[in-house]
Amino acid sequence: MSKIEKLIRKILDGRTISYQEAETLLKRLGFEVEVCGSHHVFRKKGYARNVSIKKRTELLPYQLNDLKEVLQDHDY
Repeated sequence: MSKIEKLIRKILDGRTISYQEAETLLKRLGFEVEVCGSHHVFRKKGYARNVSIKKRTELLPYQLNDLKEVLQDHDY
């Protein structure tokens, strides 16, 4: 199992991840990051939603839910 697969499993299992792990995953899915103050906004052409994540050691529950939705939209 690759690192990305392990990370995806971790998110889907509801375990928390770091900002760095979230950024790695989103970039791997084709998102580009734009820094707006303390928030980092991830956008992808052709994808309707933007994902906003504040840089911190562990993501908040609502941010994990946003990542779960992104993974579901990308057939994971």
